[in-house]
Amino acid sequence: MSPLQRGSALAFAGIIILSFDSLLVRLTNSSPWNLLFWRGLMQAISLLAVLLIFNRKELKERLLPPPASTLGMGLLFTASTVCFVLSLDHTQVASTLVIVNTAPLFTAIIAFVVLKEKLPLHTLLAIISAVGGVWLIFAYAPQVGEIEGDLFAIVTAISTAIYLTVMRYTKGKNAASFMVCAGIMIALFSLYKGAMPLEIQGMHLVYVMVLGGFVVPASYLCISKSPKYIPAAQTGLILLLEILFGPLFVYLIIGDEPSTNDIVGGGLILFTLILHTFWELRLSRHTKANPPPKKTP
Repeated sequence: MSPLQRGSALAFAGIIILSFDSLLVRLTNSSPWNLLFWRGLMQAISLLAVLLIFNRKELKERLLPPPASTLGMGLLFTASTVCFVLSLDHTQVASTLVIVNTAPLFTAIIAFVVLKEKLPLHTLLAIISAVGGVWLIFAYAPQVGEIEGDLFAIVTAISTAIYLTVMRYTKGKNAASFMVCAGIMIALFSLYKGAMPLEIQGMHLVYVMVLGGFVVPASYLCISKSPKYIPAAQTGLILLLEILFGPLFVYLIIGDEPSTNDIVGGGLILFTLILHTFWELRLSRHTKANPPPKKTP
């Protein structure tokens, strides 16, 4: 499997798993801060268990005690998660989701400035097309007087972009440690914001434990490893598929029918990604078949 295929497969696997997030949130039916508490706590516990069993060296070096880099990345992941919730509280949902899903554009800019990573024109066009699909889904029209919520959404997008860029730079190393630290921070901040975790009981608690204990850590471990093999912006582009698969899983299990905009916008995103993937594979095969001539001394 080529690096392109491996990186794309990891990102696709991660986003398919993460797309169950929307379904489990709907099934849990609790306040955002209660959900975030359990999500953060279970994320930290499950990944601590993984490190304890499979990578005690990373556990000792990155968490006992955590160095500044681990705390910084944990804070970045926490900012992305918490600011998303705060944005939903302060502005229209469409505004939040459209702005958050500009993350691939921010990733391309940051990776270019910091890593000197240039994206081919077809990837930039694919990002713009996919973001356009997001706008179409939410029939987005900016509203006046919701600047605070929009700023929280921008912080979410930029935090995600920086996280993916760092994962590109570090080749996906120490992602589990970063997420353990983030999970603890998210749980503590949720308590500060008034979370009452014991309100979630019965099957609702099972749903949120599956969300925090498996869906979030498994998906983000895959997503964090993806930039090791493909540009960070390309990983961000694939993440837009959550907008398509999330509502699809909700429809299949709960029966909430997607709107026409959902179908058309999601179709545009999917078509863009399929076209981009085939183009990348074609270029990869062409490069293998026609390698550049070796420089003569």
